[in-house]
Amino acid sequence: MNREKIMMDAYEIKRIIQLYFDGSYEGNQEKMDQVFHQAAHIYGHSQDGSLADTPRDAFVKRVGSRPADTPSFPREEEILSIEFTGEHTAVARVKLRVFNTLFTDILSFMYLDGKWGVIAKLYSGVTI
Repeated sequence: MNREKIMMDAYEIKRIIQLYFDGSYEGNQEKMDQVFHQAAHIYGHSQDGSLADTPRDAFVKRVGSRPADTPSFPREEEILSIEFTGEHTAVARVKLRVFNTLFTDILSFMYLDGKWGVIAKLYSGVTI
């Protein structure tokens, strides 16, 4: 990959991550629709410790159905790393506070249908 393409792709991935932060914080379904590819899945642990595998549409709907965070829960977000793993793939590690939970998310990006988007999200959260 040439340097200019890498810089443009990194800028686009950072823009999508910011949409992800904003959509998560605001409970904004439209923003989350822009973040995730149609075939995306969200993975984590269920309360009983089993695998939670949530299809994109169910996750986006769940985020859109909850209220926005309030000032009593300060907004915390950070891009920890972005790594290109190929010409059409990248991985980002981010931290994000939603209400009283601090999440560390691994966002797997793919360039499909002429655009970047998250194809898989792996999350882990701790109550703070």
